[in-house]
Order: sequence, then structure tokens, then C-alpha cells
Amino acid sequence: MKKILLSIFAIIIIGLVIIYFFMPGTMFGIVKKLERKAGGLAQKSVIVNGMNIQYLEGGSGDPLVLIHGFGANKDNWTRISKFLTPHFNVIAPDLPGFGESGKNRQEKYTIKDQAVFLKRFLNKININKSIHLGGNSMGGNIAGQYASLYQEDLKSLLLIAPGGVVSSKPSELFQMLKNGEQNPLVARSAKEYETLLSFVFVKKPFIPRPIKGFLVAEAIKNQDLNKKIFEQIKDSSLNNPMESLVKNIKVPTLIVWGAKDRVLHSSGAKILEAIMKNSKAIVLENIGHAPMIEIPEETAKLVLDFHKKK
Repeated sequence: MKKILLSIFAIIIIGLVIIYFFMPGTMFGIVKKLERKAGGLAQKSVIVNGMNIQYLEGGSGDPLVLIHGFGANKDNWTRISKFLTPHFNVIAPDLPGFGESGKNRQEKYTIKDQAVFLKRFLNKININKSIHLGGNSMGGNIAGQYASLYQEDLKSLLLIAPGGVVSSKPSELFQMLKNGEQNPLVARSAKEYETLLSFVFVKKPFIPRPIKGFLVAEAIKNQDLNKKIFEQIKDSSLNNPMESLVKNIKVPTLIVWGAKDRVLHSSGAKILEAIMKNSKAIVLENIGHAPMIEIPEETAKLVLDFHKKK
């Protein structure tokens, strides 16, 4: 019996090694499922305007809808969700063009178009009132646009380094673009993917090498669509800046920003706080563009404390 058990164990170990090194997509899928389960989330799907939209949902309480940023996806919220699902029904979609949702080069990806699509998605899953809406980067800009269009749907806003604050100090990203340099958020090679990670995070999350290789391949495959989406969101933010979108927003709003954000300058936090009367801004020292990934527990505590006090 002992020999049989040892043989079974050896087979399992060999199988895992093969998956790890030679089937990175499968390994990545396993890791995602484990992280989602730990966060109390399950993957679901719905058809909106003929497009397949994948999303994560879990927990109980008022709906907390979380919108990812440019080049990202719904799994940007899995690490923070385990601290939030005991208090909220967390919903994190892949926006059109990102993650596992449908991709269509003919789709419009302006901030307003994405906010309108978000409304249709939420209506489709019967989430249309008492919503706590949050977003990071492009997702934060979309959340601001959604609030300007459908404020009556909302109970609160969470803006994590939101895009579109045009009166902030120029970030390192926009200085690079102004100088005609390559956009570090659109990776075209393994080297550029490493640059992207260093640009977004102060403390990069650990990603096993085979899985990182899979992610690099996905980034390269999606680079053309990402370029198109980036140009559309950049132009729409200039034409309809965040400052204009949120000036009449009255719902309680928490603004969180990393002090070492190289993508969007953290001076935007105080600018929005001054414009939005019912808001609170918190700038986190030694943190980059995505606090919910870099320090998920601390970021969740800020959110929960904010809701206790409001």
C-alpha cells in the first residue's frame, strides 16, 4: 500500500511539473480559480448587445461594482475581494475588449461609451440601484462618467487613481508620450512586459516564469486593440475631463492614490477632493498605480472604514 501511495504521489508531482512548465495557460487557469475561490468569487457570463461579457461575483450585501483599468481585467480585484465579500456583493466585469470578454475592433471605447455599456451590463444582471461603484485608472474615469450620467443609481464611489484628471501635474507616462516615446502600458515583447510591471508597481507581484510567458503572449496578441483603446480613452478624457464629470456628484466618494504612481500623477487626488464636496482623498506612501493589488488588505480596510463612517 505504501508503494502504491508513493507511486500515486510521484505521478501527481510529475503531472504538476509538466503543467507548470509546458502548459502555462492551464497553470494560469488553475491559479486564477484558486485566487477567485479565496476571494469568494465565481465566474459568470452574460450577453450584452450581442457581446459575451465575463464577470466575477460573490459575497452578500449591497452591490459593489469594481471596474478594472486599461490593459487589465476582472482578476485585478480578486486579491482585495476576500476582504470585501463578507460585506458586499462584489461584481467585477471584464469590459469589452479586455480579459475574457468579447473583443471587437469596431466597438467604441470612449469613456462615455464604456459607461453606457456598463449601465446596460448592470441592467442585464438586475443591478440598478443602491450601487457602490469603484474603479481603478481607466475604470475610475468610467466610474466618474457613470456617476455623472446615472447618479441616482449610486450609494457611493471609490476612485483608485482614476484617469482623466487633466489639471493634475503631468505624470511620467504622459511626459513620455509627449516626448514621442513608446507607451510603456502597451507591451510588444517580454522585455517591454517587464517594463510595464515596473512602471505600474513599486513592489511587483510575484508571477511564476511560465505564467509570465503566457501573459506576455496575451499582451503581444492584444497590442493593436490596446493601442486603439488607449487613444480613444485619452482623447475622450481631454474632451470631457474628470473635473467636469464629478463637479456635481453628491454621493460619498473615497479617492485612493499611490504617491509613487508613474501612470497618473497623485496630485489628482487633492484636485478631486476639492471639487467633490462629499469626498475624502488618501494618498499612500511608497505605493504605485494599483493599490488594490499591491496592498489589498490595507486598501480594503480604507474602503470598509470609509463606509463605517459615512
